[in-house]
Amino acid sequence: MSFIIRYLMKTYSAMLIICVFIFPAYSETGYSNPYLDLGIFAFEENDFASAISHLKRAMLKQPDNPVVYHYLAKTYQKMKRFMEARHYYEQAYDIDPNLEDLIYDRGYFNYLTQQYQAALNDFIQSLKQKPDNLMAQYYAGICAFKTDQYQIALHHFLASAKQPSNIKDNCEYYAAVCCFQTGKTAQAHTLFNNISMYSNSRTLRRDAKKWLDILNDNPSLFRPYHLYADITMTYDDNIKLVPSDEKVGDKDDLLIKTFLRGRYNFVQSPIYNMGIEYSHLQTNHVDFSDYNIVGSAGQIFYQINHINTIHSLYLCPEYIWLNNKKYSSNQGLEYDIAWQKSKYLKLLANFEYAFYNNFVNNDYDGQAINFDIGMERTFPDNENLAFISGISIVNKDTDGNDKKYQKGTIGCGIRFQNNQLKWLFGGRYSVRHYMYEDSNFQRRRNDKLSWFLTQFSLIEYKIQPAFQIDHQVNSSNIDQYDYTKTAISFSLRYFY
Repeated sequence: MSFIIRYLMKTYSAMLIICVFIFPAYSETGYSNPYLDLGIFAFEENDFASAISHLKRAMLKQPDNPVVYHYLAKTYQKMKRFMEARHYYEQAYDIDPNLEDLIYDRGYFNYLTQQYQAALNDFIQSLKQKPDNLMAQYYAGICAFKTDQYQIALHHFLASAKQPSNIKDNCEYYAAVCCFQTGKTAQAHTLFNNISMYSNSRTLRRDAKKWLDILNDNPSLFRPYHLYADITMTYDDNIKLVPSDEKVGDKDDLLIKTFLRGRYNFVQSPIYNMGIEYSHLQTNHVDFSDYNIVGSAGQIFYQINHINTIHSLYLCPEYIWLNNKKYSSNQGLEYDIAWQKSKYLKLLANFEYAFYNNFVNNDYDGQAINFDIGMERTFPDNENLAFISGISIVNKDTDGNDKKYQKGTIGCGIRFQNNQLKWLFGGRYSVRHYMYEDSNFQRRRNDKLSWFLTQFSLIEYKIQPAFQIDHQVNSSNIDQYDYTKTAISFSLRYFY
């Protein structure tokens, strides 16, 4: 018997030598590699030292084989030698980024090393290759959750929960938390209630009941309607006379402004919201009551939440009365998009098309196109601090030629906000070019406006006090349009 065994071993050894040395051309052009096979076998047997030895030989034999680097990365990962693992993952990706399971394994490696944003990007890319990869969906949700990207996390947890698995309860629990964090309290309540009643996990049932207690103690979270009120006293050292003309009167006055807004959602879901909104503004002058303004504006809105993007569409009619006489009406269509690129970066864009009808002076009748793009960048070292910036372009076409203009605006600021207070400091600079000569001065008007603002508010109270100072300087090539104005305001705000 021993003779037969020795004979078979010699035969298999000879065959292995033939494969390695007699047919090198095949090994170099294809992915077949005996050392690679031995390395994979050792890896699966948890013999990582042998796996490294065989895989290093396979790498010498096939330096362009991404599978070798892939398994070297996985082996070093198992050995917790993360620097080498990262190096070989990158080597494999550089050779073949579409190698099966590579991008998922690299995502899991980034997850283990707490590189959650990089892991999220990898899992999303992996899902493009295999949309039914349950674990890629789940870990994408976890990584988005850990980076406070709750809308993205919700998308992946809901997708994971649709598939029957032993992690279904976990997915529904995380989805419920994401619903709460994104203001979808009714959906959060439903999910937490299901978990508290039917989950097989005692821990999940207990935690879900704690969340239900929080939700049940705050019934206002489930209201489909919301109210906002603002009463402001403003001292303005150079009051504006006519809203549309943006003229100032070289007069100072004390203004009392009242602003009310109500919103009702017909539909509330994790995917889309639809409803109406109404706003009312009244400005009363203490000394110059002839310039009192009353404004009413309505909105019909529709919002879609798609992964990390919120799309909003608004239909906005508005009416303004000056000294109790009908002054103007505006009708607009507005589209907003907000893209949460990462935990620390949000990109914003807005497009608006509006019609203007002035009942006092037909020269102001016309239409305008407004396009804005902006950015909010939170500082990683201090998440309460954010840098905000934006660019705006306006083209206004009116019946009166001397009222037509194009305007460009750039602005930036710093915002600090925590649970107690909010502070904002920023400024804007705009250039306005009129298209035709001014009818009074026989010159084309060009204005340059600088606007500085600082605002401080306490947000920990139900009625929130706020203090604001803004300063404007307008420089025009027509001296009569030059002005400087400063306004100091104190407000009381109420949310319901």
